[in-house]
Amino acid sequence: MRVKAMHPPYYAYLLLALALLTGTRGRAQDTIIRQNFEAAAPRPLSYTSPTPPYGSGGLPTWNVVTGSGAIAEAAEGTHFWAVRDADNPTAAAPRLEITFDADTICSLTSARFVFAYRVEGYDGGDDFGYLLYLDGIPEEEVILVDGRNGGGVSTDGWVYDTVPIPGTAHTARLLLFFDQNGDDVAGIDDVQLLATGNDGSCRPVCGLRLGEPLASCEGMSPDADELFLQIPYAGAEAGARVYSSTGRIGGDDPGRVPDGTITLSGLPEGEVHVLQVSGGDCDLTLPLEYPADWCAPSDLVINEVLADPGEDINGDGYINGGDEFVELFNRGSTDYALGQYTLQDASQSGPRYTFAPDALLGPGQSFLVVASSGAPDADCAYGVASGFLGLNNDGPETVTLRDPDGRVVAQWSVDDAPAGESLVLSPDGNLDGGYLPHTSVDGNRSSACLTAARLPVKLESFTVTPLAAAVRLDWITREEIHHEAFLVERSKAGRRYTVLGRLTTGNGHYVFFDYAPFPGQNIYRLRQIDTDGGETVYGPRLVRLDSGTVRVYPNPTTATLTLSGTVGPEVQSTIHRSDGRRVLSFRGAQANVRSLPAGVYYLRIRGEASSESVRFIKE
Repeated sequence: MRVKAMHPPYYAYLLLALALLTGTRGRAQDTIIRQNFEAAAPRPLSYTSPTPPYGSGGLPTWNVVTGSGAIAEAAEGTHFWAVRDADNPTAAAPRLEITFDADTICSLTSARFVFAYRVEGYDGGDDFGYLLYLDGIPEEEVILVDGRNGGGVSTDGWVYDTVPIPGTAHTARLLLFFDQNGDDVAGIDDVQLLATGNDGSCRPVCGLRLGEPLASCEGMSPDADELFLQIPYAGAEAGARVYSSTGRIGGDDPGRVPDGTITLSGLPEGEVHVLQVSGGDCDLTLPLEYPADWCAPSDLVINEVLADPGEDINGDGYINGGDEFVELFNRGSTDYALGQYTLQDASQSGPRYTFAPDALLGPGQSFLVVASSGAPDADCAYGVASGFLGLNNDGPETVTLRDPDGRVVAQWSVDDAPAGESLVLSPDGNLDGGYLPHTSVDGNRSSACLTAARLPVKLESFTVTPLAAAVRLDWITREEIHHEAFLVERSKAGRRYTVLGRLTTGNGHYVFFDYAPFPGQNIYRLRQIDTDGGETVYGPRLVRLDSGTVRVYPNPTTATLTLSGTVGPEVQSTIHRSDGRRVLSFRGAQANVRSLPAGVYYLRIRGEASSESVRFIKE
């Protein structure tokens, strides 16, 4: 097989001739640098290779020659660079590379690399291509010749190719690579840097563009939650660094990786944050502000998710990614308006499903979003995702339901979805029970739209507040059916729980005090008992009492409270009244409490998996 030339040799000669012609009347001639491997080439384009030259045309060869194998002559002049049997003991590498460095090119206009190449007999596994470096950062690799099994691939003689250089670049390098084994041969020749002039501008231009952030929630509670942000960017900029006023930076490095995603975690909602990218030629600032109710729990929950199907859910006769689904459930007592709400995963692909303007979901009802069209065997309303759902079944994944303003009203996250079965709430809508592998619930792989038994108790909130030497538990129920009692349970490490007390049916508002908590960490949960003996677990909730690692001073205080110990600028703290009500939130080691009324308060210091409580007096 032969590959037809994209650009005949005379194309480059024409460009060169035009540049030389205009050079007699201006400065265009100065923009031409060339490497044709001739001994007396004027203004040669410099090149380097990590592999020293060897051979003279036979097996193996990585050198300047006058002929090698089926290539008997150069594209221009009498010499060219040949590669024959690249994967050999002398090279000690299966892939050989040669780089042409144009150095500073920002003053050039319409700059481009042009080079000639020829390949004879490339088989399966043999590749030839290039990689363009702009300001030291690689662009996407391009394969020009890809060998095929069962027959050699050859070009139609010498072929010229052009690689444009964007005008924002300051420096440019062209790397040509050969991945080849055996008697096949390739050659390159007449490598040039061409431009229409040299009166361009070298003023600094940032090679980065920041995209629209995608914010998901690291928690879903009525209190202040923390956000996880994905910020896409286009391009790259050598020397660029990412800074943030709050949170932990992760993701790709725009100083080295083009077209990636910057991540920020641990950003409290209701505050203004700033992302800054500086270094190289960049000085970018991106304000990040999300309201306090950005992550607000609602009566609508993501009830079941199937990311790795093991059944034909959409009824098309196949088991594949088209059977992925997300089931929503209304655990409230009234209709839920879903008009223009969007469902999406953790990727930057936009909404997977958008609800109709008049969409409503009744109390106790489900809605199924399935990946591709078919006829699902479901007794609830369903819709088909736009294109596909694209759920990740072998790594971290998040599914988010957003209102028309972008706020998160329901969210599901997993590190690694189980193979062949869904993750489900049991009973339906029971977020406190957590998501369970479906086979552990009833032995089935999934149950799209099959409503389980109704919860006897609708728990609206469950909070745990550390006090000086005690812990206060508060929970509120919206509805109680066939409910008998709550058992309050405590554990030190979350493995074995002890019953602390039993509260029978009340007025929907429950309070319980633990006056003898463990030093340090305490884990609490509620076990709800039905009149028929059934049980539902809510929680757990974790709290830490003052472990002595943090102290506050002055105590008493009149204006400023200072924290000593291991408290960094990112640590979040809250101040509570003696009844547990939160009155102030702040970050770092100092708080202004001048506006608080005189009295006894408790400072709660929030960590990644626990919290500490310190008592102080405001005078």
